[in-house]
Amino acid sequence: MRLSESDMPLLKRQGAKLMNLALICSVFVLAFIYSFRRMSDTDLWGHLKCGEYFFTKGSILRTHYFNCSWPDFPYLNHEWLFQAVIYRVYSWFGEYGLITLQVLLILSAFFLLYRILRLYSDNITLIALVLILGIVASSHRFALRPQHFSYVFLLYYLFSLHAYQQGRKRFVYALPFIMILWVNMHAESLWGIFVPAVFIGVNLVRNALVSDKAQMPMKTLLAVFACICAATLLNPFGYKTVIWPLLVMKEQFAGVEELLAPTSARYLPFWIFFALVAAAAVSNFRKLDPAWLILSASFAVIAWTANRGIPHFVFVSSPLLIISGELFGIRLRKALQLPAVIRFSGKLVFLVMVMLLAVTIVSSPVYFQKYDNISYPEGAIAFIKKHGIKGNVLNSHPWGGYLIWNSYPDIKPYIDGRFFHKRFYNEYYHLLSAGAGWQDILARYDISMVLMPYSAAGVGTLNDRLFSSVKWRLVYWDDICLLYLRENGLHGEVIGQFGQGFVNPDRQLYDYSETDPGILAKAGEAAEKNLSQTRSYRALIVTANIFFNSGRYAMALERYRAALQFEQGNNAWLYFRLTLCSRYLGDVQRAEQYLEKCLLLAPDFPEGQRMLQEMRRLRSA
Repeated sequence: MRLSESDMPLLKRQGAKLMNLALICSVFVLAFIYSFRRMSDTDLWGHLKCGEYFFTKGSILRTHYFNCSWPDFPYLNHEWLFQAVIYRVYSWFGEYGLITLQVLLILSAFFLLYRILRLYSDNITLIALVLILGIVASSHRFALRPQHFSYVFLLYYLFSLHAYQQGRKRFVYALPFIMILWVNMHAESLWGIFVPAVFIGVNLVRNALVSDKAQMPMKTLLAVFACICAATLLNPFGYKTVIWPLLVMKEQFAGVEELLAPTSARYLPFWIFFALVAAAAVSNFRKLDPAWLILSASFAVIAWTANRGIPHFVFVSSPLLIISGELFGIRLRKALQLPAVIRFSGKLVFLVMVMLLAVTIVSSPVYFQKYDNISYPEGAIAFIKKHGIKGNVLNSHPWGGYLIWNSYPDIKPYIDGRFFHKRFYNEYYHLLSAGAGWQDILARYDISMVLMPYSAAGVGTLNDRLFSSVKWRLVYWDDICLLYLRENGLHGEVIGQFGQGFVNPDRQLYDYSETDPGILAKAGEAAEKNLSQTRSYRALIVTANIFFNSGRYAMALERYRAALQFEQGNNAWLYFRLTLCSRYLGDVQRAEQYLEKCLLLAPDFPEGQRMLQEMRRLRSA
């Protein structure tokens, strides 16, 4: 069938609609991909345990009950409803139930943001661009947290206020009811007071400066705001929940990652988003609504103070980008007057770029891995349970919730992800650096176990003191952590079987060349004993190096090969060690093959180049 000229406009419109639909779908596909992450937030485990407490005890947890350090310290549990929800979801549907909840909350948040932006523009390409920038800038906060509900609630508040500004009042009537949920989900319910308060204040001032006809009706909104304020008190802790963020920022925290300023390169998407908002605000200052300018500036300060505030800044300031983008687009269209085919091609290129970004994310070998590639002491917990070890443990801060969820009450951690007073953090960091009196602090809390990650190079830590102490013994180590037990009679059998002071994997991994043969033999026994408990890269390397320096090259070769599996064949050093073992065993052909693989990964390795030339000369002779 031949198309007539009269059909062409219809086809163009349908093509434009399909392209717009594809662009919006690509936005939510990208949001889905970024939010489709396994249980990756270190605080989630503690929240699950608190939810379990709520259902088993029938009350809200109000102290740091699970800890051995400050178990009676007050805990303003402003997240109790979130804990109850996720525990019930997890008990019914497991990990994938939590992932589904996480994805739905993120998609709901950005759908509400999309609805807000549509109030100001029909330019789907511009809206898609702003949404994608916002998704990428905020994606570091997509792991399931109470804040996810705050995202949805805040965006509904923003949507209802934008709609109210345009004469649609019905949406604001739901705000007090949402606040009842919000104030029991998360202390960021404070934004549910702050945002409408600024909006109302600015518009009351504006009404006083303009004619009666130009004034915005405020009676309904003022009545709703009064109900919102009353609703904030409908929680177990009253007004304290609302002001909790202010108290915490003043009195608590020390080095908490989410409260650090976004100054590292990983926040580049946020820097770009912020720069665009700043440019939009400066270039169109007189044409933008002062209430949203003030709110955007306020949330910009919050975002630059603590990276956890970046999504909120994106939500509040995105309409400014849309309005400024529309104004810029009008000027651009007048200046360029691009034909429709060029505009369509530009949209197509944009769509392809978004799809390429999505493919790049999902094709990464680390995408959707267990715990989102966060390292937890799983092997140590298995060792502890297998040997019936019980007691109080000094642990790394991020592991506290994981320990509570997986081993309480047999194991009581020193610290978890819930927030403590700054004085407590000072004591914790003093312990980690093995400051004066560290043994007294451990004794005060009856700590009989220490579970720590590996130390930073060149920095003296508690691990060093524990390894050299006669009162502590290293009984387990893998690629994630080291487990020390105190010699107090409680763990005598485990210490007798696995305790050792010959191998320090925290400091001595490679160099055993000048070690006394007797000590080397003892170290080999200790390393092999540990290897019987866990197949870790570190354990394999230590045993291989000990075998190598003892002249047992066949055993060393076997261990180096096993270690290579952990590195997926991408370790030049291991290939060189395999070369040396094969050469000492007289297998020159295999040695040459290993050396070629080594040089493929490290082509500028001079010793390897010389050795390869020597091998080839010997073979040709």
